[in-house]
Amino acid sequence: MILLLFAIAPPLLIAYYVYRKDKYDKEPKKLLIKSFLFGCLSIIPAVILELLADGLSVFGLFISVLIGVALIEEGVKYFFLKKYLYTREEFNEPMDGIVYAVMISLGFATVENIFYVFGSESEDGQGLFVAIMRMFTAIPLHAVCGIILGYFVGLAKFSENSKPLLYKGLFLAILVHALYDYFLFLGEGRDDVSLILFLFSLSMTTLAIAIYYSKKAIKLHQEDSKNRNT
Repeated sequence: MILLLFAIAPPLLIAYYVYRKDKYDKEPKKLLIKSFLFGCLSIIPAVILELLADGLSVFGLFISVLIGVALIEEGVKYFFLKKYLYTREEFNEPMDGIVYAVMISLGFATVENIFYVFGSESEDGQGLFVAIMRMFTAIPLHAVCGIILGYFVGLAKFSENSKPLLYKGLFLAILVHALYDYFLFLGEGRDDVSLILFLFSLSMTTLAIAIYYSKKAIKLHQEDSKNRNT
C-alpha cells in the first residue's frame, strides 16, 4: 500500500495543483476524471507502438528516443486531447487546453509510474527509491509536457489558423520529452560517475527550463481567463 501511495500520489497532487490554477471558470469534475482516465488508457497504444518501434535503435539513440518514445507518448496524449476534448463545449477558453492536457498526461504518468515502481520492487527491491526519484523527475516531466501541449492547443482552439499552433505545441512537447530522456539514456551503462552526473544534470536542466516556461504559460492563460470572465 505504501508503494502504491508513492506511485499514485505525485501525479494526483500535480493534477490538483493545475486544477487549482484554473481560477475563473473551472471545468466539470466528471470531465476532468474522464480526461485522466483517457490518459490511463493512452498507455495501451503507447506500449504497443513502442514495441513496434524498438528497431529504431539502429538509427542511433536520439532518433530512437525522439520517435520511439517521445513522439509516441506525446502523440497518443495529443490524440485523446484532440479527438475527445478539443470540440467539447466545456472547452471554452485557452486555459482549458492546459487543464485537459495535464489531466491526460498525468493519467498516463500514473499508470506508467505504477509499472515502474512495482517492476523495480519485484526485480531488486528498489521500488520505493524509484518512486521517490520519479516523484521529482519523470512525473513533473509528463506534467510540463502536458502544459506545453495544452497551452498551444488552447491558443489553437480560438484561432482562425489553428493547425500551426497545434503542431507547434506537439513538437515542443515531443522535443522536451526527447531531450530529457536522451540525456538520461545516454548515461546508462557507463562507469564514469562524473559523466553520469553531468548527463543527469543536463536532463534536469531541460526539466527545469520546461517548468519555468510552463509556469509562464499557466499565468498567461490565467490572465486571459480573468479577462474573459470579468
